[in-house]
Amino acid sequence: MEKICLDTDFIVALLRNRPEAVKKAEEYDAVKAEISTTSMNAFEIYLGAFRSRMAEKNVKQADDLLNAIKVLELDLESSRKASEILSRLSEGEPIDLRDAIIAGIALTNGCTLITRNTEPFKRITGLSIETW
Repeated sequence: MEKICLDTDFIVALLRNRPEAVKKAEEYDAVKAEISTTSMNAFEIYLGAFRSRMAEKNVKQADDLLNAIKVLELDLESSRKASEILSRLSEGEPIDLRDAIIAGIALTNGCTLITRNTEPFKRITGLSIETW
């Protein structure tokens, strides 16, 4: 079974009913992929929802979507991996802390990260990325 981890940009597109995101989600459902996101992505989604003009409505939508999928936690193993990623990619063009955490969680859970924000992630050894 394919293990999919949705990045924030994909979840936002789903919440906004963007046709390309909805179609991709339906494809994952059709092949019975294991759909998840990370606790860091959930944080980013909630932060955007609380900061929005229609906070109450957007937080409810976020609750509904995030409760319908598996949310992968930042545990000890993924904390170690995220720290390794952040440490290795701290020179030159550093990676954002949140992206390192997302990557660490996705890697330790054997997931393919679904994102259009490929730049920060493509430098991470072993991370499987799929753009939508």
